[in-house]
Formats: sequence, C-alpha cells, structure tokens
Amino acid sequence: MTSRTRVALASAALCVVLGASGRVDAFEAAQAFAKGTTIVGLQANGGVQNNIQQETETSRLDFIGLQPRLSYLPFQPFGSRWYAAALEPGVEGWVQYYMHPDTAVAGGLKAALRLHAIGLGPVIPYLEGTAGVGGTNLDVTESRSRFTFLFEGGAGASAFVASHVALTAGYRLQHFSNGNTSRPDRGYNAHTGTVGVSVFFH
Repeated sequence: MTSRTRVALASAALCVVLGASGRVDAFEAAQAFAKGTTIVGLQANGGVQNNIQQETETSRLDFIGLQPRLSYLPFQPFGSRWYAAALEPGVEGWVQYYMHPDTAVAGGLKAALRLHAIGLGPVIPYLEGTAGVGGTNLDVTESRSRFTFLFEGGAGASAFVASHVALTAGYRLQHFSNGNTSRPDRGYNAHTGTVGVSVFFH
C-alpha cells in the first residue's frame, strides 16, 4: 500500500465521520461522556516517516498498525454551551508493522489522554496525547535497540452513529526513540492517520 493510498483512505474515513448521520447536541454528548462511562475502542493507523529534524538521510519508514483502547471516565463533563468538554484518560495497546525499508514489527502499551469538545455540535473534535513503551526488531539507522519509547500528539473528531457507538478519525505526530538507552538513538518522527470505532458502556 503506497503512502498516497493510505492518505486517501484516511481522508475518506474522515469524510465518513464528518458526514455521519445522527444529531448529538451538547446535552446528549454530556450523557455519552458521563462520569463512570467505560469506552472500548479499536483503531487502525498508518504512517510515513517525516524529516522535521532536517537530517541529511532517513530510512523513509512506512508502517500500518492496530491500537486497541480502553478508557474510563472518572470526571463529569465540564463547561457549558460551545466550550463544554470531557476528559478521557485511558490505555492503548499498539502494534506496528513496518514495510519499508525492511519488514519489522514493534508493539507495547501506552497511556492515553483525550480532551473532547462536546459542545460544538454533532461532530465532536478532540485533542490527544499518548506516551508508552514497547519492544521492536526494527533495525535502521535511526534506532537499533530492542526497547523503545513512543510519544504521540494529535487531533481528531468523533461522530456518533448510534447512541453508544462513535466513529473516529484523526492525525497524530509520532516520535519513536529508545530514550538514549543505546546507540544509535537518533529516533524518527512520523505523520500518522487513525480511523476507528468506540463503544460506550454506561
């Protein structure tokens, strides 16, 4: 699957989310994100290495992956009207399959946090961040360690297609590094897209 194909698929998924039917106003969203709610989700992702560090040479990594997610909402939504929001802490498993320059895998566990803007209408945007650890057999110029840290930051949107089911699509900037535990440790950064589904249990 080429980089252009993955970008096209991510764009199509985002259009599905933005065009999903079913109105979720601030009051209904507050019910969906009520204190005590458990959220179970599954995301697919795809990414390509970028060169924001302006290195003279990169491995041009690309990958696909899966990210199962489990969240529990310990707080009631806060704010009102357009600035109503809900906080979603959780954990994500992650596995990535690298296709270029050679095949390799990586996987582990991440802590995750999302801030949902539930007062803006039927499409609910969010900001998010993750941080975790894992193992890998990736052997490239940027990193040859069997141990790795993974950090991500990004944004996305959710749209409810049923009272307890939401489709999601988003963008994450990913940083992959062994945390200076071995050499080399230049690490890499990647643009990634995510699409998924979340099921809410009250």
